Amino acid sequence: MKRQMLFLLMLMPLLLLSQVYTDSQDVPGSTNTEDDTEYPEGTEMGMSGAVGTVMIKDELYSQIRLCPQINMGKFGFGLDVDLLIDGEGKIRKEDWDTWQDYVDKIYFISWGRRKDPFYFKAGSIPDYTLGHGLIFNHYSNMLCYPAVKNVGAYVGINTPISGLGFEAFTHNIHENDILAGRAYINPLALLEIPLLEKLKIGVNMGIDRNQYGRFEDKDGDNIPDVYDKFPNDANSWLDSDNDGIPDGIDLDLNGNGMIDDPTINPYVEQQFPGIATNYPGYPFDTTVVPDSVQAYTQTDAIMIYGLDYQIPLIDTDLLYFDNYGEIAKIDGYGTGVIFPGFSGKFLIFDAKLEFRNFGDQFLPAYFDRLYNNQRSNVQYLERLSDGRKEWSLTTKEATLENVKSSLGWFGYLRANVYDVVFVKGAYQDMYGKGDFRGKSLWASVTVNPTFIPKLNEATIYYSQTNVNYIDFIHPRNEDAYVIGRASYALSDNTNLVGRYSEVYNDLNADGRIKGKDEVQTTFTFGVEFSF
Repeated sequence: MKRQMLFLLMLMPLLLLSQVYTDSQDVPGSTNTEDDTEYPEGTEMGMSGAVGTVMIKDELYSQIRLCPQINMGKFGFGLDVDLLIDGEGKIRKEDWDTWQDYVDKIYFISWGRRKDPFYFKAGSIPDYTLGHGLIFNHYSNMLCYPAVKNVGAYVGINTPISGLGFEAFTHNIHENDILAGRAYINPLALLEIPLLEKLKIGVNMGIDRNQYGRFEDKDGDNIPDVYDKFPNDANSWLDSDNDGIPDGIDLDLNGNGMIDDPTINPYVEQQFPGIATNYPGYPFDTTVVPDSVQAYTQTDAIMIYGLDYQIPLIDTDLLYFDNYGEIAKIDGYGTGVIFPGFSGKFLIFDAKLEFRNFGDQFLPAYFDRLYNNQRSNVQYLERLSDGRKEWSLTTKEATLENVKSSLGWFGYLRANVYDVVFVKGAYQDMYGKGDFRGKSLWASVTVNPTFIPKLNEATIYYSQTNVNYIDFIHPRNEDAYVIGRASYALSDNTNLVGRYSEVYNDLNADGRIKGKDEVQTTFTFGVEFSF
């Protein structure tokens, strides 16, 4: 507790800083990302925070949250100090017991934006797109924030030499599993050929060095904690009857009160050598079937690389219109192409339209907003033949084997109606044979209703991505994601804010999301203040 109080005292000089975290609900194709916003001139400082409750892993905590921030020219710095207090009045110790936890209190530190000569950002990265989005598209390292905090980073340079530039990205500086890189150039800039002089070509790469990295393994026994019954004991992991005794030292694996047959349970023979020979008539349990789990002694990586181009065709104050294309290859799998692609801005509308041609075993936007939860999932099977329960992990990569080639269109539209209603939508409509998983839908509506007193904002975001068909009958499915947010003004500097999100995991593979184990929810409700 003394460490926490000391840390808070160190923050006191920064109490003139502001901007609390808000969820990003941009849909693919949006040009309104955090990187399009310039820092204001001069210096801005302030402080915001929240007091309320938050649900993490089915446990309710009282929350005291302080979010100081400062912007000085192109430099930005923010902290996110979250004190979570359980029902016994104790601070959640998992947030303060390692040096990484103190690094995680840095919400962000940044310099410049992605079009500046030099720029970088470290901390929370709610929205990251590479090229035209065929590899990374609105990827977020904050999917389960604040329950899971990743300190990501990107850094880049833009030179005056033919528009040459480079960029590197990591989702978490502690792990460096999900990485990206980009190099780009204006190859014809010096020729002064109309249109072609503005041609930009980029080379992109994305990799997940360890797809199993989603799940912790605290004791290093190569059994993921998500199904390790003894996550702090490297010598034990199974407990078939859930009696608290590891299978390795349990005489009765299924808890029916009978000693197991030593040919099935080696521990019986270990404790009582020759027991089956000495007591041939003893009614050993021969029906016992212990659980089994898959261990992972090696990492499993996946890499995607590609090439893109962009040519501005019309660039005026009233109208912007360009042409672009991109090709990407999943190493060991298929290839996808965007060509032709067009984007534009006019009046209240931003729009994109592109033709897509995806080969067998290719998924677009592989690293998308949901990727942190889709890179691997728990697979639970109960064999009908003998009732054995088997636990293992399956990766997003495994779905590529069944993906068939497809052709189709992707469209995006955003409208800003008098700064009151913001509507964003995108739809991918692909056609092919077999399990090509070519349909995707993204939609969000944000209302800033000036005609309703005190209600500052109400937002709802929903998506289903890379599916065979958009399931409107069962909108809660493993390919879906939901976010909701509402803000109500209590005073000039204080808002009552509620946030809610759902991510789904079909543990028993029955095609339906049922029960709290298959719905991962994050709910926060409290008071935000700023001054």
